[in-house]
Amino acid sequence: MSLLLCVVCGAAVMLAAIMFSEHMATVKIADHEQIIGRDVVQSVDRILDSVSSLRRNELAALAGKPCSQVGALLADLETYLRYVRAVALVSGDRLYCSSALGRIDVPLSNYSLSIGRGDSIGLLAQTRYQPGVPVLVVFNRTAPGAGVLSIVEGDYLMNALAHGLRYGAQTVSISVANTGRLDARGTFTPASAPPDAYTTRIESLKWPFEVLVSPSEGFVSGMHWKYRVAGLTLGLLLDALLAAGYLLTFAPRRLLLKAVRQALERNEFHVVYQPIIETSNRSLVGVEALLRWHHPKWGPISPASFMEEVESSDMLGPVTQFVMRTAVAEMAQRLVAIPLRIAVNVASRDLERRDFVAQVQALTARLPAGVTLVLELTERFFLRESGRTAATFNALKAKGVKFAIDDFGTQHSNLELLGRFQFDYVKIDRQFVSQVDRGDAQLIRGIVSVAKHYGLQVIAEGVETESQHLALRAAGVPFAQGYLYQRPVTAEQLAQQHCEVTTS
Repeated sequence: MSLLLCVVCGAAVMLAAIMFSEHMATVKIADHEQIIGRDVVQSVDRILDSVSSLRRNELAALAGKPCSQVGALLADLETYLRYVRAVALVSGDRLYCSSALGRIDVPLSNYSLSIGRGDSIGLLAQTRYQPGVPVLVVFNRTAPGAGVLSIVEGDYLMNALAHGLRYGAQTVSISVANTGRLDARGTFTPASAPPDAYTTRIESLKWPFEVLVSPSEGFVSGMHWKYRVAGLTLGLLLDALLAAGYLLTFAPRRLLLKAVRQALERNEFHVVYQPIIETSNRSLVGVEALLRWHHPKWGPISPASFMEEVESSDMLGPVTQFVMRTAVAEMAQRLVAIPLRIAVNVASRDLERRDFVAQVQALTARLPAGVTLVLELTERFFLRESGRTAATFNALKAKGVKFAIDDFGTQHSNLELLGRFQFDYVKIDRQFVSQVDRGDAQLIRGIVSVAKHYGLQVIAEGVETESQHLALRAAGVPFAQGYLYQRPVTAEQLAQQHCEVTTS
């Protein structure tokens, strides 16, 4: 059943990844069209702004005056205007003076414009003076009943529109309401013609026109192919993670425990040590022994992936015994010149084992003078407390073994534990240590105060920055461990580093 569920979930994940990739491709295509459209709109806006602003005051002064008086000046001013083919003065609703033709008499309506109340534009397929050449006409109202008409070459518009074709668009057109459309290839379509199907429309915020964009088939297919490949890759990756999760969650528990048993037999386990330092001078006062598994096929395997199962099985005893025996042997062999605490993580079920006290006593008897064994237990383990747990705890305390409550504050923060068991150390979890960087050391000081009340020493875990170290020291934390001081290393590396420090 679990395998069928995993297969169904894997198929659903793959389908969702493909659908998501199609959606993302569509979104990216639309975004690309929006970018093209906005770029073209900005280009046309710059053309219209230039035509309407350059020499506007000087041209406005000519509007309404007789052509015989201002014709020559009008022709001269036109030469200073960019993009403009000709300029005409308007009075009433008629063009009466042109920079190119001199005196004329043409209705303004011939240009699909009216005198109106402000500036306006129109798009024409041609003019009577230059057939077959599209133009954009711009009317600037300068006074009631008077204004200036500028004729902009369509080539300038087509150059702006062609920018979109170079970046993956199939068609790019400019549309002016009630006049027509002009595309990048110079094709003019009157407003009365049926509208073409465009994917994206971008309106100008300054002028009454919009740019219409449709993507090329090559660009669309390329984007869909790209995101399909990405979606397929993502789906395969998620399915691989799902399969791994299935193996870890639903695979028979005995296979994992069998692998742990074989790892012990094949010497795949080893122990590394993270130093515990005194915060006042950073001198080495102890080490925490940490179990590591290097599988010959899968490489390093995190203890988080197997220790929970080990803790609830018969393999807990052999694994705990391996860590304690290895730590005591390696530390006794290499670091015998200084007083030292060797901390080992144990579970409450370890304290319930009948042979646990004898095993620990045999190991402590091999420790050099000044070296102490510390057993670390987390709060959650004491939820399964029994009479044997308390008896074992007290028996080992009587033999000089120290105890630390690990990850204090992360589970139930039961102060009754501190009163019921005679701990020696309280270890502050890294999640609280990280807060002191932000000036939040009040909780740390509270834990230190509680520890002093019960006669306990405080050890901070997970110290990674100098500011955390200083804040912890200021809060009265005497001991600490973390990457700031040393990452976990082998006993040989630790001994070598200690030797270098002492000789220097």
